[in-house]
Amino acid sequence: MRGSGGDRSARRDTSADELEATYRGYAASGRKRRSWSASNRGNVEIRAELLDAVLELGKKPLAGRGEILDIGCGSGWLLAEFAARGVERRRLHGVDLIEARVAAARERVPGVDVRLADDRSLQFQGGQFELITMLTTLSSAPSRESLAVALREARRVLSPSGVILCYEPWLPNPFNRQTTTISTKTLSAFLGPTSDSRRLTGFPPLARRLGPLAPRLYPALARLVPTHRVTVHRPGDALRSRG
Repeated sequence: MRGSGGDRSARRDTSADELEATYRGYAASGRKRRSWSASNRGNVEIRAELLDAVLELGKKPLAGRGEILDIGCGSGWLLAEFAARGVERRRLHGVDLIEARVAAARERVPGVDVRLADDRSLQFQGGQFELITMLTTLSSAPSRESLAVALREARRVLSPSGVILCYEPWLPNPFNRQTTTISTKTLSAFLGPTSDSRRLTGFPPLARRLGPLAPRLYPALARLVPTHRVTVHRPGDALRSRG
């Protein structure tokens, strides 16, 4: 691992404090709570679309026997979806920087290994995972240096035959300055060229206002104004091609 234990702890605590402050701000706003609620019909459509993409693009490793890591797992919704589809819980792992979300994930998916951890210093063996998911994790990185370290760590713990799925905004959101866009060029610099790339997620500020019309209108919104991108990376393929 990089640096001393004291350095890693201080770095994790600083980032956790910043994230927790951001989420406290969201929680203090009734409008934000309604907008970000998992029961918001626009959010239901956003998540369903993303889940379909993850299940399709990660189909092979999900159906295999290798271990799976969700970096920035939050309250464990994706891990719960994997488990509900028959993925053995002993294969599933999650990490998050905020203690309350780790506790929520552990309660939501008992039997799954969920840890409080910084994505820049993962306490896993090199080459351990066949599938790694990083969903709107990198766009919250406090700096470009932090982003680079997180990507190197993800690649370190990925097996030579493994797959990384990244889901990040490619268009800026004028209503949320807390996140930044992540280019495929940046991802490819650390993870190798994208083997697949799909744009999705209809403009969230509008999607969350669709109410009961969301199931009918969201698909058109996602086609017309996709703000995010899912990219697939297989770093081992790039190394083999150069060899």
